[in-house]
Amino acid sequence: MNNTLERGSVGSIDFSPDAQQKNIFVSDIMNDVVCIVNRTDGAIAGKIGGLGHSGGLLHWLRIATMDSKGNLYTGEVDTGKRVQKFVPVH
Repeated sequence: MNNTLERGSVGSIDFSPDAQQKNIFVSDIMNDVVCIVNRTDGAIAGKIGGLGHSGGLLHWLRIATMDSKGNLYTGEVDTGKRVQKFVPVH
């Protein structure tokens, strides 16, 4: 998340639905990814998305939020103009 440039870096944050809330989901609005950050040490545990218009990719990401079942919802603005649902794979 070093290349934040003109849009800044964080659009939203949300916590994982587990009782310990061990991860934070951060919408990186400049790089069009959702970063999964480990709350214990601040390390990036993974990323979801990437720049693009196809399903699973993000364009002008603004918000990322989780429901109680662990589904991640992202909202895009500008020319993205959509909401996507990401379902956890176990």
